[in-house]
Amino acid sequence: MPVQIHGSASAMQNLTADLQYYVCYAASPGAFTDPNPNPPVNEELIRLLNIQVTTHPLDESQKNFEVLLMSIGLRAMPVILANPTAVLDLADYTVELSGEGFIWKFAVERGVQFYNFTPYGTPGPVGLLIDDLDGVIIPSGVRITTVTGSPSGWAKNIAFSRMETI
Repeated sequence: MPVQIHGSASAMQNLTADLQYYVCYAASPGAFTDPNPNPPVNEELIRLLNIQVTTHPLDESQKNFEVLLMSIGLRAMPVILANPTAVLDLADYTVELSGEGFIWKFAVERGVQFYNFTPYGTPGPVGLLIDDLDGVIIPSGVRITTVTGSPSGWAKNIAFSRMETI
């Protein structure tokens, strides 16, 4: 009996209004030097946030990306998104992470959707992304960790920034 698959998440564009742009930096050893959407089970945790988009719904990295996208979409679904791009060193783009990984750009229609104005949690323009995503488990078994020194024992493996233009 064939497996019925209804689709997969990938880059798309829509005409929209009040856009706010964001960049996601995801640590993923091997993302640039050894891209593998389906690493062996013993390497899944080592590869951390392997969010390579393949458009094949059964690929481990595609499932990881879709869980990340859906987690962000609980507050605001990106209306414009690019596929994650593998880079050799995240330190060239952000001070929060280093090593191989992915850079993913997306936009939502509300300018302050992820801004935390309250004194609770992480303040700032990406505060709600940081607070909402910390602790999410992706299909490969990796825990998304948005803070340094997490009591979970997982090192910080994802960071976000807001941009004026994409």
